[in-house]
Amino acid sequence: MKIFCILLFFVATIFAKQSPQLPKFSADSILIAVKNFQSPAAVFHLKKVRQPKVYVWFHGGMQSAKCAKGYEAANALVPFLEKSKSEAIAISVSACKENHWLSNNALLAVDKMLDSVEMRFHIRIDSVSLVGVSDGGLGIAGYTLYGKRSIRSRLLVSTNLSAVADAKNLAQDPKIRQGAWTFLQGGSDRLYPRNQTLPWMEKFCAALGVKKCRIHFDENGEHDWSWWTTHRAEWIQEFIP
Repeated sequence: MKIFCILLFFVATIFAKQSPQLPKFSADSILIAVKNFQSPAAVFHLKKVRQPKVYVWFHGGMQSAKCAKGYEAANALVPFLEKSKSEAIAISVSACKENHWLSNNALLAVDKMLDSVEMRFHIRIDSVSLVGVSDGGLGIAGYTLYGKRSIRSRLLVSTNLSAVADAKNLAQDPKIRQGAWTFLQGGSDRLYPRNQTLPWMEKFCAALGVKKCRIHFDENGEHDWSWWTTHRAEWIQEFIP
């Protein structure tokens, strides 16, 4: 019996070494006020925050009557932050009805939330990475042009920016040219068919150049974030190294 117990101990020890525990993230919620707009928001972080990379999530359904998406939205990034080799946090605010991602109030809410995170953790946030799903891609475009922080990188999942501006003209803006752009787009997207999205993306990336912009296209790709996390998680993790 003693020998058996010793063997079990060694097996458990080996298994523990082969299966390290992932870091645990916590969430702090806050209500961001911009004039008469109240934007529920949250930050997802480790217990100790030192000098993290900051990811800002722009949720889809930006004009929905569900006005508290920001409390949970960035939680979608946590499985990827857990596997990141770098310290990272994710924040999300809520867009709602007339306070959509291209409105001044919603974009100001993002910077006010980042200001709040700076104060909460006694850090300085000079640059951020942006993640947008569906019409959250409009938030990426809006914050790039009008936000007060510089942009390191952007991940746009199942988005359509063709109505924002001409691709070649938009690509000439100095703020647009700052940081990288990565698009994940699917051939089975129920909301944004490939003939509406790919031509614009291809012109945009051609104007920015291959070092600044790339498109990951999957013929079977669907609109929802869940499809991409199930079938193309490596493309998302590549964005959060």
